[in-house]
Amino acid sequence: MPRADLGAVDLYYEVHGEGQPLILIMGLGGNADWWGDGFVRRLAAKRQVIAFDNRGAARTALRGDEHFTLAEMAGDVVGLMRHLDIAVADVFGVSMGGMIAQEVALNHPGHVRKLILGCTTCGGKEQTPPTAEAASMLVEQAGAAQGQMQNHLRLLFPDAFIAANLPLLENSFRALMRHPMPRDNYLRQLHAIKTWPGTYSRLPSITHETLVLHGTDDILIPVENGRTLHRRLPNSTLCEYSGAGHGFTLQAASDVLRDVESFLDA
Repeated sequence: MPRADLGAVDLYYEVHGEGQPLILIMGLGGNADWWGDGFVRRLAAKRQVIAFDNRGAARTALRGDEHFTLAEMAGDVVGLMRHLDIAVADVFGVSMGGMIAQEVALNHPGHVRKLILGCTTCGGKEQTPPTAEAASMLVEQAGAAQGQMQNHLRLLFPDAFIAANLPLLENSFRALMRHPMPRDNYLRQLHAIKTWPGTYSRLPSITHETLVLHGTDDILIPVENGRTLHRRLPNSTLCEYSGAGHGFTLQAASDVLRDVESFLDA
């Protein structure tokens, strides 16, 4: 398995396709598999796509048991770029990955060509919090065991979508659990999110072309967060997916791929 020794972490990564690099940054508890094979194949048809397991996730080995920050996780992204001899890349982060992507753009702006922020938030007191039910389920997800499948699906998708696609979603969940995340590391990632100061005051300094993507029925990171990002980012475009939840990249995959490819190719 390809790995990058970044000191604090031994980072697992995958490279697909050729051309302009696009780095994918997954969210809390997820890993490179969570983007979905079909989603990655479609993107990699026209560009080089790099996906990886975040610090503490799945196949990435975390050295030590200390807490870490989202800014340090952004440093991992840049460290991976150096390992792969990539000077500049497009960066696409979802959920926690979108928070990390913001830190990459703010702290390492010269390494970013275009920025894509999916179902994410600026953090801090300016963010719109999750529903109480979603916040409770998020903590209960620690470890993401098979018995928590129902919570996992309800965090990502509206009830009607789950009911109409339950066998497919159950099979997908089992596939994603091939490389589970240790409970302690899940809690470390969650701690990194909770202690993140946020970017609200810094967002206007991100001048990269930015595409903000959000499902209108997201209960974990409500859509108003995407609208806040769009208002604060001076060179941004907002795409909303009606009726889609936090897992909008699966629920509205065709529309998302169309919008992402159009943005990157422009």
